[in-house]
Amino acid sequence: MKKWHIAVPVFALTILALTVAVAGAQSFRKGTFEAGGGFNFPVEESNKYFNDSGTLMIGGGRNINRQFALQIEWTHNWLAIDPAVIERANSDSVQFDNAHASQWSLTLNLQRRFHADKDIVPWITGGIGYYKRNLQLTQNVNVYYPPIWDPWWGWIDGGWAPGEAVTGSRETSGFGWNAGAGLDMEIDSGAMLFIDVRYHEANVNGAKLQMVPVLFGIRW
Repeated sequence: MKKWHIAVPVFALTILALTVAVAGAQSFRKGTFEAGGGFNFPVEESNKYFNDSGTLMIGGGRNINRQFALQIEWTHNWLAIDPAVIERANSDSVQFDNAHASQWSLTLNLQRRFHADKDIVPWITGGIGYYKRNLQLTQNVNVYYPPIWDPWWGWIDGGWAPGEAVTGSRETSGFGWNAGAGLDMEIDSGAMLFIDVRYHEANVNGAKLQMVPVLFGIRW
């Protein structure tokens, strides 16, 4: 794991601590919505095949009370396949130049907040759901781009240009779970900045996908 990846969440936690003086008391709302992004770090077996990459998360749900919330979360993880894996997979019968992979999940999570009336609110969460992995194999080829009319640029001629052609794809799915912890800090009118660290594990077609996303975002 690269050192700067470790420094990012540490820096974010420091900023949260330094800005607590400007945060007001958190207000209670029945509905909740969240959106954030960050990095994912493959661990255990997944670390042998994937490098660190990016993550996007969107969710929403209901605050049961000031301590508990039930949320549905959609998470998309880009999976950066290690170049060494691509080299090992190439053979006389199978030839490709690149491979692209991703995983998305839809999970139901229960969140437990501690000291919900404070300026900084720590919490834990856990849930289960559906996970789907996508894989595409591509080759570098010349691709024909047809001419198009753009309202701003006008007529744009088509032609041949370098591109990628999909030579194979596969989709697999299964069920998994996640658990983690984080911090919330109110910034204005009930909106909160958050930092979220999770462990995700899914059994997809007999193989375990294990990763730790670190997310930063905003919650209403």
